[in-house]
Amino acid sequence: MRPKKSLSQNFLTNDRAAKRIVDSLDIQEGDTVLEIGAGKGALTKYLLEKAKKTVAVEIDKKLCQYLEQRFTEKNNLVLINKDILKIDWGNLAGKMGHLKVIGNLPYRITSPLLSLLLENREFIPLSVLMVQKEVAKRICAQPGSKDWSPLSITVQLHADVKTLFHLRPTSFYPSPKVESSVIKIVFLKRPRVFIADENLFLLVVRSAFGQRRKIILNSLSANLNLPKTEVELILNKVKIDPKRRPETLSIQEFAKLSSALGNLLNCFFA
Repeated sequence: MRPKKSLSQNFLTNDRAAKRIVDSLDIQEGDTVLEIGAGKGALTKYLLEKAKKTVAVEIDKKLCQYLEQRFTEKNNLVLINKDILKIDWGNLAGKMGHLKVIGNLPYRITSPLLSLLLENREFIPLSVLMVQKEVAKRICAQPGSKDWSPLSITVQLHADVKTLFHLRPTSFYPSPKVESSVIKIVFLKRPRVFIADENLFLLVVRSAFGQRRKIILNSLSANLNLPKTEVELILNKVKIDPKRRPETLSIQEFAKLSSALGNLLNCFFA
């Protein structure tokens, strides 16, 4: 069965890695696992050995037929032939209970899938995902590194993240042009820091990084269309040096900054 370029299919062929990935999900008796893009079943076969139920979502109809035949004797497999981005996660979780999530995320849908995971985190205690190495570095980055970004902050606001190990292109068929990493995301019961308005918080974060090479004062002023003098007053008020670069600010500092900027934004755009 030939992989389809249109679906960004790269099948995992490293069996040892497949077992290690599934073991990393910490499956307990009674767990239901949602597998994103089951492919030819490299992970599925180990999931079926451990989980009470495995819900495998696969957009490719022929692959679904292949999986149905391969695992015909398994009664703990639910196959869904659908685009994962069009799945009602809340409805699925309501029927299945909490879902542990696993999968190899195609590059073209990595961002929207991560957004879906965050939106539905109340149903998901943890997930183990294969992503591009560069994406993993940004998700798991720490303040002060060149990879610290809005993606790092958005995910880490709601989760503990960790890079488990890396996979060479030869672990897949066809071999992708980039390396992959396996990451573990454990969702928190509440945000890492208190944020009154998450939309405002994310706006401030994106604005700060909108002109990454600029100091935080210039970047916020330009992207939020606010006077530098007013922004500088706010930065000093929350004890953030106006000359700092945005990648040096922690989540806690961005939370304080967004709260303080909220009143200023209301004054200027009310």
